Amino acid sequence: MRNTWVLSIKTSLPEVCCSRGDLKTSAFAFESFEEARAALRKVLKKLAYTKNSMFDGKGNIIYFNNYIENLTYDEDSDYYDDDFLTSKKLKTAERALKNIFKGKDAVPKIKDGFYTNYMIAYTYENGEINFRGDDDGPCNGYDPVLRTNMFDMLRENNYFLYIDDVFGQDEATTELYIDLLKAEDFEE
Repeated sequence: MRNTWVLSIKTSLPEVCCSRGDLKTSAFAFESFEEARAALRKVLKKLAYTKNSMFDGKGNIIYFNNYIENLTYDEDSDYYDDDFLTSKKLKTAERALKNIFKGKDAVPKIKDGFYTNYMIAYTYENGEINFRGDDDGPCNGYDPVLRTNMFDMLRENNYFLYIDDVFGQDEATTELYIDLLKAEDFEE
């Protein structure tokens, strides 16, 4: 089988997702990883830099950005452990995500580990970040899906970006799921 790369995009954008029926799926095949990566970055940049229900048109995830801006605890306090999820750590993650949306290859300056503020949490390991709701978060409307390994796309590899922006808003959320996969031979 020849080298085939598949770009799959499932999203409700530019609108919110009120039900699974609002998700539209597109799939594209490419003969090289470089072509597939370029197409992925073109689509992602267009989505992130167009004002819609998820993005502010400047590469920021609206509700994630609002969440970070509204944190009120004192980061310089010795009260918090190193694994406490501060706004400083969240801003570092946000900048790293914005680099993905710009199409840059940049390994983020995030230490491996698990970080939580007991509303949301993330794990970062092996070049993958995975946000989720934690402790009281899900019952208070904070249960995001924000997971990716697209920070550094220099090597041929399978890549993904999954976003469901559940950051406390009292309305429907927006969903975006992107996969870049090398097709495998079908064996009967």
